[in-house]
Parts: sequence; structure tokens; C-alpha cells
Amino acid sequence: MTDRSSADPTLPCGRTVVELVALQSDGGPPELAAHVRECRYCQAELAELDAAWAPVRRAAEVPVEPPHGLVERALTTVRGIRAGSGSTPVELAQDGGTLRILPQAVLLLTRRLCLEILTGHPGVHLRGCTGDVDEVRVDLMVRYRLPAPVEAERIRRELTAALREALGAAAPAVWIRIADVEPPG
Repeated sequence: MTDRSSADPTLPCGRTVVELVALQSDGGPPELAAHVRECRYCQAELAELDAAWAPVRRAAEVPVEPPHGLVERALTTVRGIRAGSGSTPVELAQDGGTLRILPQAVLLLTRRLCLEILTGHPGVHLRGCTGDVDEVRVDLMVRYRLPAPVEAERIRRELTAALREALGAAAPAVWIRIADVEPPG
């Protein structure tokens, strides 16, 4: 058994646990490998490490299905951000010049503001955000039994106000769509 009181415990043979982990993960000097083959302390430590990591290896082997719609939502978000790259930027007159805001930035701002707003709407989750500088569409998932149309309208009003505060008259129109309903229970 190794003394684990230091950050890199040393075995009675003088080798460290870090050296053994490095040997197991990406090889190491041939003299260390030869030493380990003959050293009972190193072999015991490696067996202990192997036993400790066995549950992790088993868990890593289990195939995991992505949640329903995750891939579609991710691709929708990427397409939405990429699609706006050819659009004309928003231009805001300011003291000392004009501020140009790219469509991708408008979408990212919309997404961030929407996530902040949704903290005040339990049971409503953001599914996606697409659009450009003229209009944005926000897809939401609403928990079953919540009044979806009422929640959607409240969120639209709050998001429109937040975008107007950030972008002034250049704020895009906001469309809210209930894209999914979270099942009960």
C-alpha cells in the first residue's frame, strides 16, 4: 500500500505513482517498464490503480444515446448562426462613430438574454434560436400543463424589451415558437 500523504506518493522502491500512471497511459522509458516487470511494489500499485479505475472503464464502454432532439437543436443553432453571416450588420450611431453589429452577435445576444429571462419562467426551456438582424425565432420547450401561449407571449414581450434596451431601434422582431412540450412526471 502506498503512502498517499503527498501529491506524488513514492513507493518503497523509489518510483512514484505519477511515473506508473504515465507508463500506463502513454508508455515510458524502457528501463521503467523493465523495472515494473520485476518490482512487486510497482505491480501491487498498478493492480490497485487498475481496480480503482475499473468502474470508470466500464462506464465509458456503455453506449449513451443523446437526448431526443439534441443533435437537431445543435445543428439548428449552428445553421442559424452561420446563416446570418451573409446578412448586413446592424449599424448603431454613437458618439464618435457607428457601431456595426454582425448578425451572429445579434443571435448570440438574443440567446443570452433569453436564457436570463427564462430563469424567471420555471418549466420553460430554450430549444433553439435562429434568425438575423431583422428578426429572430426562439424555440421553446414548455412543461406540460403550463399555459404555453401565455408564457410564450410574456417571454416575447420581455425579450423584445431586453433587445430594444441593448440595440435600440435596431432590435430585431421576435417570434416565439413552442417547439416541444415536456411530458408530465
